[in-house]
Amino acid sequence: MNNIDTDALATLIAIVDAGGFGAAAHRLGRTQPGVSNTIARLENKLGKKLINRSRRGPHLTDHGELLIGYARRIVAIQDEALAALQPEALAGRVLVGMPDDYLGVFGTPLIERFAAQNPRIQVEIQCNFSSELEGSVDRGDIDIAIITRDVHSLAGEFLRHEPLVWCASPDETPELLDPLPLALFPEKFCRARPHIVDALDRAGRPWRVAWTSSHLPSIQTAISLGKAVTALPASVISPMHRRLGSEDGLPELKPVELALLLPNGARAAVRRMATFIRTEFRAL
Repeated sequence: MNNIDTDALATLIAIVDAGGFGAAAHRLGRTQPGVSNTIARLENKLGKKLINRSRRGPHLTDHGELLIGYARRIVAIQDEALAALQPEALAGRVLVGMPDDYLGVFGTPLIERFAAQNPRIQVEIQCNFSSELEGSVDRGDIDIAIITRDVHSLAGEFLRHEPLVWCASPDETPELLDPLPLALFPEKFCRARPHIVDALDRAGRPWRVAWTSSHLPSIQTAISLGKAVTALPASVISPMHRRLGSEDGLPELKPVELALLLPNGARAAVRRMATFIRTEFRAL
């Protein structure tokens, strides 16, 4: 009987979504040679080349592009069948970590849409700095996390580039002050802070820290009072913020990278959450 191994299809999906063989191996809890061998066997069985490797990373061939859509549907149907036959596998509590920057943007869909689709899974969200969340996932204190990557790290599965945007009060002009007053998260924890201060230093713009807080609402209070300027992820900017840019004498900022941390051997409910998060980010 000529059939396709669904594990091989899941491996193909992981390579595409994770952006490489090594990252896919980490997600699947396997070795990189094992992932490569699985794809090689699939290609031999089909008699078609599915993935080309280059210095820029792997990319699908025309046959691979044709197969990936079917692969996603086949694996999704398999997951649905298992969920119907083993509903206990998709029940229980899933603890999700994320910085409070992203709570309003990404936390609400997790609580509302995911919970509506998976009523037997209880979602709890824990807010913390990305560096702390990495340790929490490693220790098993939380099940999964959305983090801002460290500038020198490739931790987790890449989700998207998030632009950083300068902002201030709509009623005050702290950007005209010299040195520029900043409201920032603590240096020890904030992974956006290096992007901010490095850009100012390169532009030769004097600055000082006027307000420091570990929580986003406090930073937003400093902005609303007109005491300082800050830079926030674009998805966090609200109508209450006045966006600033080069016309205001502020340098362009490098975007930060958002990533998904998923431990090896994650439970079925956690894997379902990971699939939902990837889908949400693809839709953004």
